[in-house]
Amino acid sequence: MSGVQSIERAFSVLRVLARGPLGVTDIAERAELPKSTVSRLLAALEAEGAVEQVEVGGGYAIGPALAMLGASANPSAGLRSVIRPFIEELAMLTGGSAGFTIREGDSAYWVDNVDDDGDALVLLADQTGQSFPLHSIPSGIAMLSKMSTQAVEEYVARASAANGEPIDVELLRRRIGRVGSDGVVVSREDLDAGVNAVAAAFRGPNGEWEGALYLQGPSFRFPDDGDEHRVAKLVSEAAMQLSERLANG
Repeated sequence: MSGVQSIERAFSVLRVLARGPLGVTDIAERAELPKSTVSRLLAALEAEGAVEQVEVGGGYAIGPALAMLGASANPSAGLRSVIRPFIEELAMLTGGSAGFTIREGDSAYWVDNVDDDGDALVLLADQTGQSFPLHSIPSGIAMLSKMSTQAVEEYVARASAANGEPIDVELLRRRIGRVGSDGVVVSREDLDAGVNAVAAAFRGPNGEWEGALYLQGPSFRFPDDGDEHRVAKLVSEAAMQLSERLANG
């Protein structure tokens, strides 16, 4: 088998595994390769960390080395594929706009957003791809609430200098102080007139508080009367489940 042919066949195996873990026989059938060839390729790929055996004698899955390379090429895209199901479910269960931001220095970068299609009244301006100072949006407040007091003070100093005017420190402290023990930020038009929002921070693969999930909608409509507690609980639980998902790869 030539070097080029080996590479082509290895990528055929990896493309098959990108859909989910499979055994050698299934991989061979889907890649249209001899089982013996697939076994040799898997052994070589496993040695490099490109694939891994799910359990002894079990199927194979994409390995940590390949996942790391993919994440380094486009971290946001990798996170988006993992988090999408979480925000789609939040939007569906609440009728709100759901999405997530990730921390980039002193800013929250708006990565993805999903609107519930059932009610056009809930649709808000899509701010995907934009960055905002952490203190200026609910998901940013959620991330700030996970920082130490000193780290917050240092952030305030940097953000004030960047804005050219001082941030209202006492107001920021009050907003952080209102974050519940469950880590949920509830904004009732506090940061955006006419918009109510709920947000909670999540941990990234390295265990650090790297981003936040949010739900939002027009204040006259979202959340429904008496539904705020349920919505907050849904966001909190989703953030915890997402943190566990990212920690476990």
